[in-house]
Amino acid sequence: MKRIFLLLLLNFFGITYSQSPDYKKSIDSLMKYFQENNAFSGSVLLQKDGQTLYKGEFNAFPNRTDTYRIGSITKIFTAVVVFQLIEEGKLKLDTKLSTFYPNIKYADQITIGNLLNHTSGIYNYLEWEDYYNQKSRIYTKENMLKLIEQGKPESKPDLESSYSNSNYTLLGYIVEYITKKEFAENIKSRIINPLGLQNTYYETDKSESEGLKRNDSYKFDGETWSEEKATHPSFTLAAGAMVSTTEDLSRLMFALFNGKLVSRKSLEQMEKTNLKTGIGYGLFKTPFHDKNGYGHTGRIDEFRAATVYFTADHLVLTVLTNGTNIKLNDIALGIASKYYHTPYQKPDLTAYENANAPQTRIYTGIYSAKLAGIISLGKFSITQAGKNYLYLAMHDNEKDHARESRKVLLKRTGENEFYSLEANAKLQFLLNKKGVVTGIKLMQGNKSIHCKKV
Repeated sequence: MKRIFLLLLLNFFGITYSQSPDYKKSIDSLMKYFQENNAFSGSVLLQKDGQTLYKGEFNAFPNRTDTYRIGSITKIFTAVVVFQLIEEGKLKLDTKLSTFYPNIKYADQITIGNLLNHTSGIYNYLEWEDYYNQKSRIYTKENMLKLIEQGKPESKPDLESSYSNSNYTLLGYIVEYITKKEFAENIKSRIINPLGLQNTYYETDKSESEGLKRNDSYKFDGETWSEEKATHPSFTLAAGAMVSTTEDLSRLMFALFNGKLVSRKSLEQMEKTNLKTGIGYGLFKTPFHDKNGYGHTGRIDEFRAATVYFTADHLVLTVLTNGTNIKLNDIALGIASKYYHTPYQKPDLTAYENANAPQTRIYTGIYSAKLAGIISLGKFSITQAGKNYLYLAMHDNEKDHARESRKVLLKRTGENEFYSLEANAKLQFLLNKKGVVTGIKLMQGNKSIHCKKV
């Protein structure tokens, strides 16, 4: 279930092509719809050939800035530094991980290339069952290596394209080993300073004392927003510790795709993506009618981020948010559809209300998911949120009630039906003749899983 739960959160978008002259008003109207319905707080930027076509600021919270944590978009920065080191002859794509960290399983088979394109099979430390509960504490390098080493590999190297934050944390450590400089200094001297990214930095526990400010992130429960506790940057490192703005990320993408950061050969390697997953060497492939697009998404706490460069049009779309309860994919798709004047169906953000509908407390409890009724996928909990809303979260230890997990908001869509806008998943609660909840039918796309209440 943990694998399915995480898989629900990552999507790409595809759109068709035909520009609209009234796109600015259309995008404004769409973004205000999201903001007014508690679906978006953040910043949007659309640029072509480095010139701004549309810029929107929709931050709804106090102490606002235009600076956000960007999560896994950090991996673009990391990949750029690695390819620069390769160009300098200090590293090779086929260099083995065992050169640096021989204690990691299959290290003698895992290459730098495997780390870059997520084919190493290395355990993703963000799947650690205590992640959410322990995310705010300070981690040492030894702590992080132990987490990575103790996890069971997803597969042997080169067998699967399986996204793992551990890959890029290790790449960050390798960059430090080779250059004899902290990773933050490498990012600053190799990318930030040359490009003049004035509002971008690699976050550490010293950032605030150095006068560097960013937004906080917030979670919506169906009625109210609350500030989300922050993951300490020592836990995300080269996989997700960067802070930036829409303008700086747009400048980064233009520089990357126009020869300002790496050679054409290196960029072509970065663009080599897995046909099934769309994952490349620091970039994702994003479909765009008959045109190619490349970029990355990110999430940390309640921050979400996406930046995409459409190569044929020299167009960059960047969206940063510090609070949303829908898929960032839906927001990005909406913006692109308004720009290119293509049909777009706004997500319904209202919850079902009926005075005769069962109260949400009857659905709360622990559920066990099994594939085909046989293979256990794990347990998850359903808890109450705002009126006509529920939360879904992973449940790993029945004896440890203090342990927390990241929650996904479910809105009511029927008498016993709920929907996750974030995961595009439907949940139909199953009741017996006495009105007692016995299970859930979980549906996503053409997949259906029956879950038993335990």
